[in-house]
Amino acid sequence: MSYKISDSVAMRMIQIFQEAVIFGIDGADLLRQVRLVEDPKEEGVLVLDPEYVKAVAEMHEKSLAEAAKKQAEAEITKDLLF
Repeated sequence: MSYKISDSVAMRMIQIFQEAVIFGIDGADLLRQVRLVEDPKEEGVLVLDPEYVKAVAEMHEKSLAEAAKKQAEAEITKDLLF
């Protein structure tokens, strides 16, 4: 049987490329983490595994929190220097 990927899978692939560029990480590592399941509503279509989607959301939240922390630290340092 052959499979098609859903739009959500295609969008995640694009997002992985963007993350690799922005964060300077190996996109292949992110691609290996992708987990797909067959769409229960449409035979022959692969969608992102819900647990994987949850893990990605948690990773993004963690990255945003780290970025906010670094920005706050930079502001404090800047204020102390001037």
